[in-house]
Amino acid sequence: MSNQNLKNYRKFYPLHHFVVYPASLILLIFSLYRLWKNINVNEEFVWIWTVISFASILIILISYMLRQHYAVELQDRIIINEFKLRYFTLTGTRLESLPYQFSDSQIFALRFSEDEDLVELMSKASENDWSASKIKENISHWKADNKRI
Repeated sequence: MSNQNLKNYRKFYPLHHFVVYPASLILLIFSLYRLWKNINVNEEFVWIWTVISFASILIILISYMLRQHYAVELQDRIIINEFKLRYFTLTGTRLESLPYQFSDSQIFALRFSEDEDLVELMSKASENDWSASKIKENISHWKADNKRI
């Protein structure tokens, strides 16, 4: 892997950047052109090209919204790593060394607990195999996460 610099720091997702977006835009432009050409000629073709145009717009919007999915996945990874560091800071042991392995949703719920209650809440959650919603119900001192998208 080469050293990162100004010329190569950007990351592209080839399927989106070089296939889906260009193909969708070409299809949209072509379908709008055909729609315009058939507007007064043949009503049947107008409906077909209108449907194709809306389908193209839908494909573009869905692929654009997929970017938000990537951001949420990244936030999930960050939250889990922050939680592992927080647990290590409070206890001096790694979260992975516990006999009970918390699920991602349980970790997402536990992050709302203040430090002084966290270890006890984790103990109760592991003993009773609480769901994320049950963990949230048992948080006595809520710690807000206002930066989550």
